[in-house]
Amino acid sequence: MKRKFILFGATGSIGDSTLDILRQHPDDFELTGFTYHNNEAKARLIQKEFSVKHAHSTASDDAAEKTRRLLDEPHDFILQAIVGAAGVTTTLEAARRGDTILLANKESLVIAGDVVMSAVKSGKAKLLPVDSEHSSLFRLLQGAADHQVAKVFLTASGGPLLHVHGDNFYNAPKSLVLKHPTWVMGQKITVDSAGLTNKALEIIEAHHLFNLPYENIQAVIHPQSFVHAAVEFSDGTVTQHVSHPDMRYPIAYAMYYPQPPKVSVPGRSLSGYPALEFFPVDEQKFRSYALGRRAGNMGKYFPAVYNAANEAAVAAFLADEIRFGEIADLIGRALEQKYAAWDYRSIEGLMAYDKAARDFVKEQALSI
Repeated sequence: MKRKFILFGATGSIGDSTLDILRQHPDDFELTGFTYHNNEAKARLIQKEFSVKHAHSTASDDAAEKTRRLLDEPHDFILQAIVGAAGVTTTLEAARRGDTILLANKESLVIAGDVVMSAVKSGKAKLLPVDSEHSSLFRLLQGAADHQVAKVFLTASGGPLLHVHGDNFYNAPKSLVLKHPTWVMGQKITVDSAGLTNKALEIIEAHHLFNLPYENIQAVIHPQSFVHAAVEFSDGTVTQHVSHPDMRYPIAYAMYYPQPPKVSVPGRSLSGYPALEFFPVDEQKFRSYALGRRAGNMGKYFPAVYNAANEAAVAAFLADEIRFGEIADLIGRALEQKYAAWDYRSIEGLMAYDKAARDFVKEQALSI
């Protein structure tokens, strides 16, 4: 019997990989509905190809109501691939309904981790990670008792600026920043990767997903991008999860879970893997990463402020309003800013901090 699913964010890179899996295995899955942001032409092609009745833009004025109606449609799981803070409310709504959520929107847990995880528990929802690093950790940690896990590692390629330093890093041109060496992604996440901001966001996400203390979650630079995560156990041994850098691996794993996934990526021989290198993260160079770790440790509303400040600063960089290094400058200022005392234990309070941080960064960017 086909498993029915709803795809939130169908026109992005995660959507592309998901639809490719659907094309390969049409007897296993049925797309019952999807959302898109503003790429209406691509959305119409998807709707026609897969004979989907229900599709709407998340940019429309009544998007929230349409999303609720879409979640009323019969489905076995949702795949949440909306980019950025815009995806938080959808994840929360699905969690409250007790859905099985395949999560590719890390901001849901960065901004509102405690709120979302509480809703997952009370709604008896199921949360399956789709990010390659978290999917790998999910596999590696299955069957392991808490006392057996000493430390977990999320790998980072180092992005296009791995070997760029000093003023050249701070003033890196957009053309270089957007030239990721191993992954094909959207502009925002590619900029995040260049500054290792994405790795800080992923550490906060892992903290909530796996209930791990921050000091036990580390990032390590691995330029080849074949190892996606590793676990160091209490006996000193380390287990790694290795695959070629292709998002169809973690997406298919989540779509088929708890059954073994069918092949969705051509097989590769072991001899096709290069030598694997690992380096520590230079937190003085990658200041956005260090600020994200700090925000996670501070908890409360600080991760929400960190994420919002980064999104606003990246938008300013992509609009040629600020230099690359000023993204970290603006994030740092936003974390030091004094805000009104909203209730950070509620989604409304967290979104108020989100808006305040965005507004602050936008104003600061104009004065640079």
